[in-house]
Amino acid sequence: MCYYLSMATKREKRLPISDRPTPNTPTWIYEGGFLLEAGTRSLKTETTYRSGLRLFADWLQHFNKVGYSIEEEWPLLPDRLTTAVILTYRNWLLANRSRSTATTYISAVIGYLNFLDGQDQLPEAVQLGKLQRQLARRQVDRNQAESVIDLDQARQAMPRIIQYYEELPLPPENDKYNRRLSLLRDRALVHTLYSTAARISEVVGLNRQNVDNGRSDYAAITGKGNKSRTIHIRDYAQKSMQKYLRERTDSNPALFVAHSRNAKSARLSITSAHNIVKKAVSALHLHPSLSAHDFRHFRATQLLREGMPLEVVQEFLGHSDISTTRNIYAPVLGVHVVSEWLDNVDMSPTQAAKEKGADTD
Repeated sequence: MCYYLSMATKREKRLPISDRPTPNTPTWIYEGGFLLEAGTRSLKTETTYRSGLRLFADWLQHFNKVGYSIEEEWPLLPDRLTTAVILTYRNWLLANRSRSTATTYISAVIGYLNFLDGQDQLPEAVQLGKLQRQLARRQVDRNQAESVIDLDQARQAMPRIIQYYEELPLPPENDKYNRRLSLLRDRALVHTLYSTAARISEVVGLNRQNVDNGRSDYAAITGKGNKSRTIHIRDYAQKSMQKYLRERTDSNPALFVAHSRNAKSARLSITSAHNIVKKAVSALHLHPSLSAHDFRHFRATQLLREGMPLEVVQEFLGHSDISTTRNIYAPVLGVHVVSEWLDNVDMSPTQAAKEKGADTD
């Protein structure tokens, strides 16, 4: 009896695909926070999601997907994950596990990605909204380039979010609910997201001194991976900052603060900043997957279309490797270039037939 108990214990500690010993550490960074949230629903959910994330990591490493290998120690970094590889994983689950297990395990991955998005740590190559829609439709055979191109169409509405806040009537001064200050802040926030194409964590982390109270053309920040870089603050963003800061009476050095009656002028949280953008998305009936991070994607494709060199866009976005910039935005730019050429040189079948006839005369 002890022998069978020992064998069962041994099996429980081995990974299901590679059959290697299960590391005695979390599978992914930030996994603990995600599972803590999942565990508030039920202990069973937490346990199942942990198993799902382990299987996902084992699959990635065993089959050497997107650069993951068995030699890498846990916890893994999610930065190499892409929309395409997650859809491929779901196909593998459907072929090798029951449908209910596949559904639960892919829910664990999507839940983890949503948690990363809330922490502003979502991998650049994961299009979360598009991924969720494709999974819901059970369309799992499309590649990442198609996802990027499709979502690019929805992102063309991002400037409307700025217009939305600019057109809201400004409440009178001395409003006891601070609605006037909140609106001025929201205007400054969306202008800053647009101008800088910075990550939302970088924007809410700004201090008044960083931007010289809205008078500076640029600001030096510590971005993703603790890397120093410069963000650029255009005149329209500077003006919106100055209007906001002129009416602030608190002493908080943060550029953006909360103005609800109980917030005590605390620094604006990432979640609150996300909600400001989401409020406009909902009010304007825009694509529901759009978020603050889409200002960054919109600006990158906008500047590439206007002819800004790829290496300059890389510097603007703060990507450490130009291949990151190229892999994410080249498919969108390719569609634009081909469309422009077709507009200039394409001819209808009728025109082509006339051309051919003229050549034979």
